Amino acid sequence: MTDPRAVLGSIPGFGGAEPVSRRSDGPTNESWLVEQGGEQFVLRLDKPETALLGLDRDSEKAVCEALAAAGLGHPPVHFDPDAGVYLRRYVPGRSWTMQDLQSPGKLERLAELLRRVHALPPAGQKFKPLKAAGRYARQIGGADAGNLFLEAATAYALIEPGTPALCHNDLFCGNVIEGEELSLIDWEYAGIGDPFFDLAVVVRHHDLEDELARHFLGAYLGKKARKKDMARLEKQCRFYGALLKLWNLRIKT
Repeated sequence: MTDPRAVLGSIPGFGGAEPVSRRSDGPTNESWLVEQGGEQFVLRLDKPETALLGLDRDSEKAVCEALAAAGLGHPPVHFDPDAGVYLRRYVPGRSWTMQDLQSPGKLERLAELLRRVHALPPAGQKFKPLKAAGRYARQIGGADAGNLFLEAATAYALIEPGTPALCHNDLFCGNVIEGEELSLIDWEYAGIGDPFFDLAVVVRHHDLEDELARHFLGAYLGKKARKKDMARLEKQCRFYGALLKLWNLRIKT
């Protein structure tokens, strides 16, 4: 395990910084809350799994810089992709839970934020979710993974591509922060993709009922969602459902 104090000591201006607490310990990285000079930061340290999952840290840096330029985030304080080190300012607030996504009003706020993100100039690498599904299936191995990949590929073939845009691509509730304003964190999967994939993650990952899904889509579109709009979203949801099953199987192996 990498010593966060040793890493901080190698970052200019953070030699005396103190890791206060571990915020997360996930499959691709661990992160620490850090205090320095009366301010709080988050230090993320990559694990070897990062490379296996095809995450591109240079692309993530480009996305974070684009968001900062648009007033939708802070630029990285320190970013060393080769060393797997990322230091950013802490975003104060409360992480959303599944319950928050049952609120029509909160879904409207999230839809508005996603419209702003998707309207930005594209940044980062092209997001290829089917390629990710294939990578997970190969790493898992076996008939179950092969069948899940076939399910994902079949669903993906039916998707009607949208206009490429900057997308988050990992919009589960814990990456939505309720503070002075609504914010998104953890942009490691972000890149140029289909905006409806972002919408599908929100709907399918949190099992939104049809009425809430329609409300969310209408809020995003700025008008009542038509039957063809819902059909397009449902196709992305079917694909994301298969991708999610592969991911859940992958992190268990």
